[in-house]
Amino acid sequence: MRKVLPVLLMLGVAACAGDMRWTKPGISDEGASVDLGSCRHAASREASRYYYPWGWGGGWGWGFGRRSSLFWQMRADNDRFVTENRLTSFCMRTKGYELTKVEKPQTQPPPPPASPEPPLAK
Repeated sequence: MRKVLPVLLMLGVAACAGDMRWTKPGISDEGASVDLGSCRHAASREASRYYYPWGWGGGWGWGFGRRSSLFWQMRADNDRFVTENRLTSFCMRTKGYELTKVEKPQTQPPPPPASPEPPLAK
């Protein structure tokens, strides 16, 4: 139970966040996606270089056998994922972007459909 509560709180906060997008004045959506792609690629290379200096799938962990190796690999993958996201965010902020919430356009609800019956005579 002690581990479930923080996870539920984190999911609840994430659900309220809404959609976010990197924006910069004077840059189109295509330009922002190109910059985001280059930042993600550079962050992925840097995080992989740090967490997997021997290449993918190497290393046996600190214990013996497959089980300890699997746990070590899962932890390294999680840490690499977090580091990759932080490096991507740092790169985008360095290029002058800000993470902003996407505003959904407010639309009017459609009018109710007309009744198929003829109007009542008075």
